Amino acid sequence: MNRELMTDWMETERLFLFPYTLENLSLFNSDLGLFEERYGVVYRGEELDHLLTGYLKRLEKEIAEDPENYLFFTEFLIVLKENDHVIGSIDFKYVPEDGTTEIGYGMNPAYTGHGYMTEALRAFLGLGKRLGIRKVLAETVRGNVRSQNVLKRCGFRFLRDEGCLWWEKDLS
Repeated sequence: MNRELMTDWMETERLFLFPYTLENLSLFNSDLGLFEERYGVVYRGEELDHLLTGYLKRLEKEIAEDPENYLFFTEFLIVLKENDHVIGSIDFKYVPEDGTTEIGYGMNPAYTGHGYMTEALRAFLGLGKRLGIRKVLAETVRGNVRSQNVLKRCGFRFLRDEGCLWWEKDLS
């Protein structure tokens, strides 16, 4: 992995997390092969279906419109150190309002069950605290027990059921 080209990256025991910037996301969106070559990674993350590719194109515009706050709404790619495979992503969903924001994450199902998302989320919550976030919300569908267990392992508490389950973690 070419860390010299990455900004604002984080490292855990088994993972690197690095955010899309306007430059690297534009490259990802236009030429995945060149992105992989330049950054020294192999994309094995979430399926690049029309929903995700559409989201990433919108994200590119949002980063261009608000570069100062991009860490609060960009995706951080989750990269396995052992082989430089991108296995998923994690993000804050918006700039904090009154110290509160929401997180989201996703992973290629082939990599679940190894504790990678728990490891990534713990690091990500540390970043959130350093950025001044006081409370983090998360939403899961009822049947997504794996995601609920990740949240529990990271200290989230169940908040409410609104068809989807809402969780909360105090970082203050």
